[in-house]
Amino acid sequence: MIQSGEAGEESIRVLVVEDSRTQAELLRSTLVKHGFIPLVAENGRQALDMMEMARPDVIVSDVVMPVMDGYEFCRTIKNDDRYRHIPVILLTMLADSKDIVYALVSGADNFITKPYQPEYLISRLKKAISAKNSPDQPAAAETPFEITLSGKRFTITHDRPHIIELLLSAYEAAVFQHAEVLTSQKKLAEANEEANLYLDIITHDINNVNTGSLALTELILMRAEESEKPLPLRLLSNINQSVEIIGNVSTIRRLHERREGLSVTKLDYVIRNEIHRFQNSKITYQGTDAEVMADSLIGQVFMNLIGNSLKFAGAKAVVDIAVRDAGDSVEVTVSDNGPGIPDDMKPAVFDRFKRGKTTRSGKGLGLFIVRSLVESYSGRVWAEDVVPGKSEAGAAIHFTLKKAG
Repeated sequence: MIQSGEAGEESIRVLVVEDSRTQAELLRSTLVKHGFIPLVAENGRQALDMMEMARPDVIVSDVVMPVMDGYEFCRTIKNDDRYRHIPVILLTMLADSKDIVYALVSGADNFITKPYQPEYLISRLKKAISAKNSPDQPAAAETPFEITLSGKRFTITHDRPHIIELLLSAYEAAVFQHAEVLTSQKKLAEANEEANLYLDIITHDINNVNTGSLALTELILMRAEESEKPLPLRLLSNINQSVEIIGNVSTIRRLHERREGLSVTKLDYVIRNEIHRFQNSKITYQGTDAEVMADSLIGQVFMNLIGNSLKFAGAKAVVDIAVRDAGDSVEVTVSDNGPGIPDDMKPAVFDRFKRGKTTRSGKGLGLFIVRSLVESYSGRVWAEDVVPGKSEAGAAIHFTLKKAG
């Protein structure tokens, strides 16, 4: 059935071939607004049935449609002496270089890439109609020629002006899409900058609260009787967990934005500095004179590993940190006396947001950050048991770092 808009008798008739009712209505509305008479068909077969009665001045057809697609419809129109003079404009996503060749093979006069601006569509329509009415149109098509693309041979029957016009359309579409990409990238950068500003404010304020809470809790702990200490110790653990979460968020952000190069780093200083953050916990460490290649984020590796061990090992947690020579690398082991990591979880425990089957076996985001950092230092990380074959006896996280020099 023909659907038309209200317009003057002298208006140009445009046959719209579009299976999406929403897109068809948008096209119809745009055409009516600019003084065209739109005629709508749902697919190529229906459009062919309408041609004799509709007698459009120009055709705008989608490519992907049921029953008969846009390429086949265009090819049928251009092979019919009654209609070959009618310009056909194809609407395509232009997702592949073959789309241009298919448009050429089908005999299309032009194409418009989706998404498109209404003004661009109207300008293309006017140009196609102007070219149709131009007295300089070639009398006959030039000798067909063949091209090969992606192993397929295609026969092109277009004359050179049409080929140039289609290629220019493709170039124009590419330029337009590139401009849209640049605009999107600019908006994304601005949104990212704004999000970072909010993140800075939030983390700064939360860190201030955590710092004050830690100081007050440690003061309470100092003055508390032995029987009163479990509650402030639990509070201290919760505050440290909050500090860890904020630290992880900040680290992930810095991981994505880092521009800092690796430099010679004294491992002993880093380890002792992180141990100091957990001064109320039992952590054993013999010291090392190793120097490795790392950056300022290396401390987060130890902070996450120590924090995880203390969190999952509970009130009687004992954490041990050991460093040994491994040729051109050093191997660091952070072990604990906690519930350990089940064997089936060991390969996946460093995955993002991966958690264990129980509330006490998963290491979550912390170990994902550990792996990301260690791998960025050209090292590797893995999980083992403190006592081989007995996962319940405690976890041992090993990782390597490249030696300096």
